[in-house]
Formats: sequence, structure tokens, C-alpha cells
Amino acid sequence: MRRLIRFLPALLLGFLPGLAHATEWLARPAIYPPDTWQGRTVAVVRVLDKLDAHTELLNVPVGQDMPYKSLTLRATSCLQRPATLPADSTAWLDVHDAHEGMAAFQGWMAVAEPATGVFQNPLYDVQLVGCAGDNVAPMPPPLAVVAAPTEVAPAMTTPDGQPASPEASGGNATPIAPQAAPQPVSPPMPAMPPEPADEGAAPLMLH
Repeated sequence: MRRLIRFLPALLLGFLPGLAHATEWLARPAIYPPDTWQGRTVAVVRVLDKLDAHTELLNVPVGQDMPYKSLTLRATSCLQRPATLPADSTAWLDVHDAHEGMAAFQGWMAVAEPATGVFQNPLYDVQLVGCAGDNVAPMPPPLAVVAAPTEVAPAMTTPDGQPASPEASGGNATPIAPQAAPQPVSPPMPAMPPEPADEGAAPLMLH
């Protein structure tokens, strides 16, 4: 027990650098936009048959045709409002009746505002109830990926010591270190005049 207590400070000191390194690269959590609608794979539609007052709920898969008696329903997309806002769903629906002379419907239907998109004819009423199925796009963006900071390259310089522009360096050139100033060179020594020739000269006589 005493040995464990003796080595406990050393163990703590060994773990501290790792903990500091782990918290150094911790990024702030991403905050999703509160008004991002979630896409779903199924549009739930209620169909009223006016001949017998029968209603039925239909699960219309997005991108597929759903036949019902003389109707053909197709959902292009179904969006559900996020839980942070009041509940609502909307879907783009195409509804066609096979009977001659029946007008087709193509547009958005919203649960909270049923009057914005209504399909009614002498035989059927179609109304959107909600969205179901799996989550698909559009959806909230993923969390930010934590990346280690990259090393900053040294500033680029020209041979005369001035900073170089990125266009001149091409973005990949290595930095050029400034060259040392040239040392002054002393002027050359003047040449000695040639000695006169002694041809024909009489020898110097010392008296």
C-alpha cells in the first residue's frame, strides 16, 4: 500500500500530458439549424370514397405509384418538421383518376394547412395525414470532423529579401533564403614602371 501511494504522483504526472493533448484538439459541437425539415420515405394519405363514405389510410412509398380503385397516387417527397417546432408534415403528391373527365392534382399538401393542397372530385377526397418510414435527405448535417492543425509554411522571399507573391512562387516553391551582401573588394595595386635599359651606357665611375 505504501508503495502504491509513493508511485501515485508519478502515475498522475504521466497521464497529465495525454489528457492535455486530448483536450487540445476538442472541437465545439455542431449546432443543427432548428428549422431543418427531415425527409421520410413514406407519405401517409387518407382517401375518402364518397359513394360509401369509407375512409382508408394508404402508405405511399416515395417515388412509387400506389393504386387505389380508380386512383393512382405518387409521392415525390415527404418532409416532416423537426421536434423543436410545432408538428407538421408536407408532401408533393400526384393524384390521377382513371375516370374520363376527372381533373388530376399535382402539388404540395400540408397537414397543418389542409386548404393549401386539396384533391376533390365527385368520387374521392384525398388528404395528407403525415410522414413515416426511414429518415432520408434532406436531413441535418453531420457533426464536424475534428482535424489536427496543419503547420504553417515559412514566408516566401525573393533573392533580394523581399516577400514573394503566391503567383510568382506557384504555390509549391521552396522558400529562398536571403543571400549575404557581397564583401567589398580592395582595388588592385598599381604596376611598377619598367626599369630603363642599360644598353650603350657607360659604367658609373666612382672617384
